[in-house]
Amino acid sequence: MEYSPSSAGRSSVETPPRDWVGIVANRGSGRGAGQALVRRLCRELSARGLGTEIAWTPDERRTLVAGADRSSGCRCLVAVGGDGTVSALVNDQPRVPITVLPSGTENLAAQHFKLRRNPAWLARVIAAGHVERVDVGSAAGRRFLLMVGFGFDGDVVSRHHRARTSSGRVKPTHRAAYVEPILRSSLFYRFPPITARILDVGAEEELSGTTIFVFNLPRYALGLPFAPQARQDDGLLDLVIFRDPGPFRALYYLWRVFRGTHLDHPGVFHRRVRRLLVSSAESVPVQLDGDPAGTLSAESGPDERATETSVGEPGWVMEVVPGALQVLVASPHLDASQGLALPLARGYRPR
Repeated sequence: MEYSPSSAGRSSVETPPRDWVGIVANRGSGRGAGQALVRRLCRELSARGLGTEIAWTPDERRTLVAGADRSSGCRCLVAVGGDGTVSALVNDQPRVPITVLPSGTENLAAQHFKLRRNPAWLARVIAAGHVERVDVGSAAGRRFLLMVGFGFDGDVVSRHHRARTSSGRVKPTHRAAYVEPILRSSLFYRFPPITARILDVGAEEELSGTTIFVFNLPRYALGLPFAPQARQDDGLLDLVIFRDPGPFRALYYLWRVFRGTHLDHPGVFHRRVRRLLVSSAESVPVQLDGDPAGTLSAESGPDERATETSVGEPGWVMEVVPGALQVLVASPHLDASQGLALPLARGYRPR
């Protein structure tokens, strides 16, 4: 880690600047654009009297989050990267607000919160300091901001990830890189059945299908509104189940999503839930916020943390964690483009 540019050379959060911003960065996101964006953001924040500290590695990120939680002068933590960078930061469970400088492929979190890929604009937003409380989801102990996908979607994401990392280093990605994984999943994925058992008291129900999504926010890749009713602060998750197997059926469902008519189809189930158990008798690949998250199987969840929310049955417990995250966004009442710089109190300021 390093303070940059106002306190370059320091390597710890023990003596941070009086007012500072933590930056969690991914060098490889956006075909390597992350480093240039970080430099520009540091200059813009320094011009507004804010120190910066940068974390490039997972260990540095965890240290930075811990230091920000202890410090009374940390304005926010900025994820510079794609949705994977945001997800990693969310899973460190910071108590200070976070925001995003997008440099990834889809940037769904940044799009949802209307955050631009513009360091000067984001620096003004940080100075203005408008924060919203946002729900997150929990998938067998791991948190997600966007969604979790079980089945065909998880297989595509897992294949794409293997292609990116097969050389021993993580390659930058782009949308066209998903074409081959989609084709391979269409040829080889077997679409085993998956069960979702809703655990909400008074609304218990068991549903099954071959591809299951659990959404916290409404949109997926390409801005597709898989769960148009999902809200960031409603204390609910949106369960969307595609019942029938096969690649041609998957393409048909996708066409219905494009048209916005998929929730009207009898082969698609949609429920709004607080807690559910997802299980399968066979191995099912899983993606969480666009990254591989392991395999759903008859034995257990993704890791030992699954036992924290165990219901005494195999599978993954999914549940909403209301208001668990603070997100710093552009204020609807202030024109951030005019450079307004208001003090940001520690904690959050409701809209």
